[in-house]
Amino acid sequence: MGGILTLDMEPDPRPDTGSHAPPDAPRDMRQWMRWEATTGRRRFSSLVLTPARVTVGLGALIAAVAGLMPWAEGTVPGRTGFEPAFFSGTGGAGDGIMLMLLALGTAFFVLHETPASSRVRLVHLVPYLLVLFAAFTVINGYRLALVEIAAWERRGGTGSIAPGLWLAAAGVALMAVGLAALLPGILRWTRHSTDPADLMTVSRLGILEAAAGLIGLLIGGAVGIAFAASLTTVPVIGLIALAAVFGALLGAYAGSWLLRVAADELAARSAKGRGDG
Repeated sequence: MGGILTLDMEPDPRPDTGSHAPPDAPRDMRQWMRWEATTGRRRFSSLVLTPARVTVGLGALIAAVAGLMPWAEGTVPGRTGFEPAFFSGTGGAGDGIMLMLLALGTAFFVLHETPASSRVRLVHLVPYLLVLFAAFTVINGYRLALVEIAAWERRGGTGSIAPGLWLAAAGVALMAVGLAALLPGILRWTRHSTDPADLMTVSRLGILEAAAGLIGLLIGGAVGIAFAASLTTVPVIGLIALAAVFGALLGAYAGSWLLRVAADELAARSAKGRGDG
């Protein structure tokens, strides 16, 4: 069950005197926090559903579905005559899988209230980068589809671009239109004194953590690719791409975490040595 804080969250400065506490003293955590249960939460209340954001979400849904559809269709000579052939977004370089992940990531950053209401400007710029990568993915998929069609034609068959690829392009274009409507708010960004960016500092440890995360990202991606390639006798590019993404994310987290643990251990030993001395 959810809840809201109705007043400033200020603890009672008076000491706890047990049974001699004044009658108006807070008696439990809920009373101290001025917490009230919310009983009227709407369905999908965690989503920010403005027209521009819904447009982005609709485009992301279209692009994600199109990533799993055939991007080229045709016929090639076979043993029993001409047989149907198709080129899927999950084949080749796995552009369909990447397009689906990019579209879902864009939808999350635009629709969910946590990133949508973030006071960090960079968070609001992430969807634009994802849509740019999605556009490059569709362009690369179009190029690979033409290569596949040319291969069918050299064998005496025929082929053409399938509706799935045009649907992917339409989804990316729809996301771009929705983000374009949100761009003026980012360009006219108003900073506040309590913005998290004002509290951020660059330290030597932070730089080392970022470097360790980058190393972990590369190692995790390589391990994910090797693991996915060992699962099937014939490499499935879509599966390999998916394993590379998740392996890289886990590797980046592990690298930063290990460096933080090592730094804390060294700091503890240093403090203990100074105390003994």
